[in-house]
Amino acid sequence: MTADAVENVTADVTEAAAANAVGTAVEDVVEGVVATRFGKVVDIGLVAIVGVWHLGLDSVRVLRNWSVYEPPAVAAGAWLALTLVQTIGSVLLLRSALGARTARILAGAALLTGVAAATAYPPGGAIGDVGWAWNTVGWFGMLLLMQRPLWELITLLVANTAVTVGFLAADGALDHVTLSRLLASVYVTAGIQLTFAYLVRQLDDGAREATETAAAQAEHLARATADETVHTERRRRYAYLRIRVEPLLRGLAEGRLDPGDTVVRRRAAVEAARLRRLFVETDDTPHPLLHELRACADVAERRGVRVSLLSYGELPDLPPTVRRELAEGTLLVLATAATRARLTVVTTPEEVAVSVVADAPAETRVEPPGLLTTSSMYDQEEEQLWWETRWPLRPAP
Repeated sequence: MTADAVENVTADVTEAAAANAVGTAVEDVVEGVVATRFGKVVDIGLVAIVGVWHLGLDSVRVLRNWSVYEPPAVAAGAWLALTLVQTIGSVLLLRSALGARTARILAGAALLTGVAAATAYPPGGAIGDVGWAWNTVGWFGMLLLMQRPLWELITLLVANTAVTVGFLAADGALDHVTLSRLLASVYVTAGIQLTFAYLVRQLDDGAREATETAAAQAEHLARATADETVHTERRRRYAYLRIRVEPLLRGLAEGRLDPGDTVVRRRAAVEAARLRRLFVETDDTPHPLLHELRACADVAERRGVRVSLLSYGELPDLPPTVRRELAEGTLLVLATAATRARLTVVTTPEEVAVSVVADAPAETRVEPPGLLTTSSMYDQEEEQLWWETRWPLRPAP
């Protein structure tokens, strides 16, 4: 296996994982910041405005003009019905549970309630201080239809205005003065509501654009970090191949090493096991350490060695450097085993221990793999070689 093959496979896995993580992070930023934070502020503002308008201003106007309504119970019932619509709509909106169908039903209920309230007004009272429901229905449309397409809100406002015009016409009060007052009221109230809706959408677009810009910068930084990680990993693998594998391959190619020599064959078996472990180091598996040890065992089994792998306890997540050191001594023993080997992984709350027993020759040389290993134990008895490496999961008392 060439150095380019090892480097390319590993780099592809690393880059794919990095790209997936970056894409997920960008999507979370855009949806989380814009949809959740900005949208929640707007929702709270709308609930507060409609609450103050209806529970405050409308209550005062209904009580102040109580004597002119005919019958007063209709005005009171309309006020209570709108209060119910307001409560349901506000709760659903703040819980992000106001669906399109529910919003339209509640908006239609508000419009019909406004019609019922207008039946109790005195002749010509559809506008002015007595006609309290007209403006309120418009604000209810803002509350319920702000997250819907703008044409739905415009449709409600037009229908609400048409109801007022119809009652004025039925009362015979649609003269030039009343018509001028109506146009002025429509210009002020509906204009404010539509302007508010337009500004909210503009601010939402601006916030989304700013968030996407920040997310793009974060993506660029994340990709740069991922590229640097891939580059560092490539350099580490190139260094390994240059130091370990290249001299062996060069010696065989130049005839300085004899493929039939037992020492050379053992050396080749060791490097083959190391390369196999290097391939699977970045695999996405539930238990990476067992996966890497199984890869080392496969190399030995191809030479006819019977390998048994036993695991006890639940393996935690271990960094690649720790897994590398736990597997290093084991693969050396497996690479020199003659006919059989038993590999055991034991996990306790205190440590992870990897041990191997094999019929390896006495001249097998096993050394501690690095500086991270807490303890390594080695024993040779006749043709039985035992090696164990331990890694602590919690500091010693």
